[in-house]
Amino acid sequence: AGIVTNSYWATSVEDAELWLAPLKDLQIDNIGFSADEYHRSEKLDDPPRMALSAAKKLGINSYTISIEEPRIEYEQDTSSGKGKPIVGGSTRFRGRAAEKLTEGLPTRDWKKFTSCPHEELEKPGRVHVDAYGNVHLCQGVLIGNMWETPLSEIDANYNPHKHPVCGPLLKGGPAQLAREYGIELDDEYVEECHHCYFVRKALINRFPQYLGPKIVYGIDEG
Repeated sequence: AGIVTNSYWATSVEDAELWLAPLKDLQIDNIGFSADEYHRSEKLDDPPRMALSAAKKLGINSYTISIEEPRIEYEQDTSSGKGKPIVGGSTRFRGRAAEKLTEGLPTRDWKKFTSCPHEELEKPGRVHVDAYGNVHLCQGVLIGNMWETPLSEIDANYNPHKHPVCGPLLKGGPAQLAREYGIELDDEYVEECHHCYFVRKALINRFPQYLGPKIVYGIDEG
């Protein structure tokens, strides 16, 4: 088991050591710190740097995660000899990225998003567990809650084709998810994650057991 964090809790190296020491005692396999312009400042005392320093002092296997800013690139169209605009960088357009980082980027017709290119929904090799016990296949796509059901049972009982979100995604990507539940949104999106995120956000009250927590979708649960 490993942890990924934005290190908000690391107000100093010494403080970070106090937070991380119990994880060392639990023999956590690794911990990753988000360290890019979206999660840190350029100061030497920013939280990811302090957390990484503390982890190394404690001997915890640690690393940093860096997301590249989305940018417009041009892919050569051999039929016309012209460059076709595409989106480069490593950003996945879900959550805050879907809400805040898409302005000015080229978009495509939502009907073309007929697969999920980033997640292995049929036979997942890993899951994410959040602070509330929710088990995510992809951020915001849930298959159970560890506080209510042991992870081994959640894994054994998972049927991707009967899951109300994963089933349509496996059949035809975000486009099928939108069609299956009659979700009508904008005509174009940057890429599959961008469209899928907003379709799921529109379905969150219909499938609270399978989509959440609401904060992942920028919705105040208070």
